[in-house]
Amino acid sequence: MMRAILRNEKHPEYGAVTIPFPIPADQYDRCIEMLEAIETGSILSPDCRVVAIGDGLPVLQRLVGTDVNVDELDYLMKRLDSFQRAEIAKFQGMAEVLDLRSVSDLINLTFCCDQVTVITDFRNLSSVGKGHYLTVRGGCAPSSEIVSLDGQKLAEDLIRKGTGHITPYGVIYDNGMELKQVYKGTEFPLYSYHPQEMVVGVSPAGQTDRETLMMLPMAEKELERAMRRNGMSIHEKVMVRFNEVTDFALFKTAV
Repeated sequence: MMRAILRNEKHPEYGAVTIPFPIPADQYDRCIEMLEAIETGSILSPDCRVVAIGDGLPVLQRLVGTDVNVDELDYLMKRLDSFQRAEIAKFQGMAEVLDLRSVSDLINLTFCCDQVTVITDFRNLSSVGKGHYLTVRGGCAPSSEIVSLDGQKLAEDLIRKGTGHITPYGVIYDNGMELKQVYKGTEFPLYSYHPQEMVVGVSPAGQTDRETLMMLPMAEKELERAMRRNGMSIHEKVMVRFNEVTDFALFKTAV
């Protein structure tokens, strides 16, 4: 978990608030209310100035002094919360190599950083070589094939090419990775953070072409913000899952 101190840069006299990320479901509504009290927390705009970050990944310190959108930062931290140690090293290394300083770019990096190779320990080059072999093949290869590999030679050949980027998080080989725009600024790519979540399709009544997929349950304010982020009014009728039309208030009660 990370804690960010946020303020309204246009009105620093309003003070600052400390928000935990990912925001716990039982604290979400209260955190949004705290941001609204200092006139920040826009649904789409990056209007929260990051004053300081505590307990998070070192590379996220580059967000200090920038303006962020609270829901984007929350989504990013949910993504990172599920990363293993090697994935974290790849993410931090590539963020450093690409000099990424926006939350949207960092979100997109979480969807492609698994394509890179990172060397954090040169004492076991056999493991490094086999890991690189798996990485460039999308993480899949027959176990018999992996066992027969000369991982030491693969690692030595990789290092000899001299294409690695030295970062505080290890030596990074990008393997031709491209930062694709998976997240485009409004609807978040579907991602299950809690094992109990279920996918629900929500669209304005009679407009199935505008369906948005959401992971439920959500806190009340989170659900409202997700709908508004995707262009739906919280007062209109919506179609849920099996083409059942219901009022938004009933929809909240149902979920």
